[in-house]
Amino acid sequence: MATRLSLPLLLGLSAAPALAADIASGQRIAARWCAACHMISPGQTQSSPDAPSFAAVAGRYESRELRLFLMAPYPRMPNMPLSQPEIADLVAYIRTLGPKRDEPEPLEKDEKLPEAKRG
Repeated sequence: MATRLSLPLLLGLSAAPALAADIASGQRIAARWCAACHMISPGQTQSSPDAPSFAAVAGRYESRELRLFLMAPYPRMPNMPLSQPEIADLVAYIRTLGPKRDEPEPLEKDEKLPEAKRG
């Protein structure tokens, strides 16, 4: 016999507020996945000359664009199996390295990065 969930219960679950991103977790993710190529912090001494620094990325892209980019594979980066909360944490860390500005609305669940922006 299948269990049925009530509509109010389902609506309540989907309306739960998103948790705030964890900057320290984002920094650990960056150290694990990104530091081999990118300059992820001002104190880092080595990185690939072909990979932009996180400060440059933070200055150029909004949080929404960064989330979209990290959700899809990119040929020149390793396949990073990051969850949505990990992506939010990484983006929050990257944002600390750039200029302060108004942030766009959160990414919609089914939103995808247009191909023209990836290349």
